[in-house]
Amino acid sequence: MTTTEHASAVGASAPEALEARFAACVAAGDLDGIVGLYAADAVVSLPRGREAAGSAAIRSAFAAALAAGVLGSVGEPGPVVSGAAVSARAVVTGGLAMTTSTTADGTVRTQVARRTAGGRWVWVRDGSRLREVEACLPAPTGHLAVA
Repeated sequence: MTTTEHASAVGASAPEALEARFAACVAAGDLDGIVGLYAADAVVSLPRGREAAGSAAIRSAFAAALAAGVLGSVGEPGPVVSGAAVSARAVVTGGLAMTTSTTADGTVRTQVARRTAGGRWVWVRDGSRLREVEACLPAPTGHLAVA
């Protein structure tokens, strides 16, 4: 984190900086910081074709993943690993960016980010970070009636 990046700030100053902010928030257990990296209307893919749409659902999914200890420092399932190698890139066109990160084991994560009116960058679509994390699925809300 640079001296101009504050943990409470929404998003990041550049799209390629989102991954480092995410890793710092996970390492600190900062749920507000994680949620702040996503737009209010963002969508995050979950296991079994489910999605977390909007801030409340994204907060719930990441809270469960953090509580289960299944987020790695670069968004991979597993324990937080200090200093895990990751390379982050962004392809920017206007106010949109595709961000990718490659972990030390070769796993590639891809997200879509957009620039906010205030000039910060937030993710709007994350199709890979929680896709394999079963712990983030919401609990069943009811039971089927048996006749």
